[in-house]
Amino acid sequence: MSKKAVIALAILIIIVLMNVIFLEVIEVVVVDKNERFNEVVYRTRRIEGLDTIDIHWIHSVSRRPILERYRINEDYTIDIEEMYFDAFSANLPNDPDADTIWEITDDYIRVYNYDITFDAIPVVIGAVRANHSMEYNGTEVFLKEVYKPGGFVNIKVRKVNLMAYIFERR
Repeated sequence: MSKKAVIALAILIIIVLMNVIFLEVIEVVVVDKNERFNEVVYRTRRIEGLDTIDIHWIHSVSRRPILERYRINEDYTIDIEEMYFDAFSANLPNDPDADTIWEITDDYIRVYNYDITFDAIPVVIGAVRANHSMEYNGTEVFLKEVYKPGGFVNIKVRKVNLMAYIFERR
């Protein structure tokens, strides 16, 4: 076999492997109806056994920090696990509903035991003070740095082949 044939075969094998090797990823995807719709603006590999994503933001009315913690399921859906805040305000839970449990201390209010599952976490990136961020595996990503303030994104988990992981825009 000639040297060129060996190189061509090696390249072909690499391409095939890149299409059959899959990775689990967490992505921030634009869902605004514009030219960037469905664009992946941030991606990181999911780490086996590390199943929580935290969303941090500042409430626009109370100007107090909010933490939403989500759990990744085996089928790549995402459950809201708990929410922490330290002051009641608009669009925050104000009393137990369904089966939620409330833990109230001098320092925080923790709401947990939700029964809510998402295909993706919807986030409208705060344009003024919210400063939404996503934290996973000790890395915090400020969403207004990967897409525009006021923009609408989904945070989702999916499986992609190695080719897509390397070459899709992000």
